[in-house]
Amino acid sequence: MGSVQFIHGDDGEAVFAVLPISMYRALMAGGVRSEASASSHPLLNEDQTMIKLPYGGPNAYLHVPDLLAYLKAHGIKHLAINQRAQTLDKFAKEQLMTLDPIIRREFLGDLRYKNTMQATTEVVDALVATGHFRRIKQRYEGLFIRAVNALEVVE
Repeated sequence: MGSVQFIHGDDGEAVFAVLPISMYRALMAGGVRSEASASSHPLLNEDQTMIKLPYGGPNAYLHVPDLLAYLKAHGIKHLAINQRAQTLDKFAKEQLMTLDPIIRREFLGDLRYKNTMQATTEVVDALVATGHFRRIKQRYEGLFIRAVNALEVVE
């Protein structure tokens, strides 16, 4: 386990955090203050601005500042992750502004990989590790029938 996982109550709020023992020990020693301050994620470059997309083709990266600018330009403060092992055209029209379709459509240089899931758990972990995002459970009425895993932009 490389990151913190949350257990959510019926209302979608996090009620427990499950974390690696090394992070727990660092917390007890006063060392780690947040998930983002833990050691860098292996998909992140050194300055934490680029995330390697493991299924995006050779040299495929997600430029985090560009993603943040895109979300801001579209007024998005949180979005469903919506990881799907399906082709891009199978996403419901109303779900196209969720993380996986956005990465595939807007940030993938090699479109031959647009039908491969890009918002993998590792990529989401790397986004959280930048400190610009945090995991939440969120209800999106009309899109999903229950609260779903989402990311919130940390401002």
